Amino acid sequence: MQIYDLHTHTTMSDGRVALKDLVEWERAMGHQLGVSDHVFVGGIYTERDIAAYLEELRPYPVYRGMEVNMEHNSALPDALDAEVDYVIASVHNIPDGRGGFIPLEEYFLKRAGYAHAYAKNYSSDLNRWYLAHTLRLIEKAFNNQRVDILGHATLLPCCDELYGTKFLLDWENAVLNLCNRHGVALEISGFWRLPNMDMLRRAKAMGLSFSMGSDCHEAKDVGVLDYCLRAVEELGLQEEDFFVPARALK
Repeated sequence: MQIYDLHTHTTMSDGRVALKDLVEWERAMGHQLGVSDHVFVGGIYTERDIAAYLEELRPYPVYRGMEVNMEHNSALPDALDAEVDYVIASVHNIPDGRGGFIPLEEYFLKRAGYAHAYAKNYSSDLNRWYLAHTLRLIEKAFNNQRVDILGHATLLPCCDELYGTKFLLDWENAVLNLCNRHGVALEISGFWRLPNMDMLRRAKAMGLSFSMGSDCHEAKDVGVLDYCLRAVEELGLQEEDFFVPARALK
């Protein structure tokens, strides 16, 4: 079974790994690589920047992807969009239900082990409210812009706090239904070790497609897909269960 690492970052956005090194290391691991730097944030801000980023990838035998913030409109002109092999959309800020967003950067740093603590900037009493608005955000993105892969779907502090509740189970199922309805692949994240195996089993039962991603930003995380491979074994996933970009690599 060919292993695809489709969620990776380089020094072109907020990663600390040079593109050349990423390509060499993933090739040595036997992985097929997709590069998916953040766009409209983190160094790649404009359509001109995106065009330059895609041009930088062109000489390498890699899929040309990008990761977008779910909460931003990331639609590209058709000619530029045609150069992109896949789009990962991920929630990086929680909608507060009042037209604003609660930033999660400190939560991500703490969750990743890069910080010892973070200043909580949301109310646990409103966790259900936040997730209800997040679900609407996901549906809006699926309806109005290109999304091939839903990135780290449950990487939210509200999900952490509501773990084991019927509300969260219903919310996860609603997310899976949206993926199913819109033909969006569900990412199995090697770095974040998400979604949990139970949610992945439900996704498989629904016939969803999956993708693997290390979500590497540091050299030590490049190609680390242990959790993804565990899911393959436990769920009996086959190569046909995974999203693969349409363009043939040379």
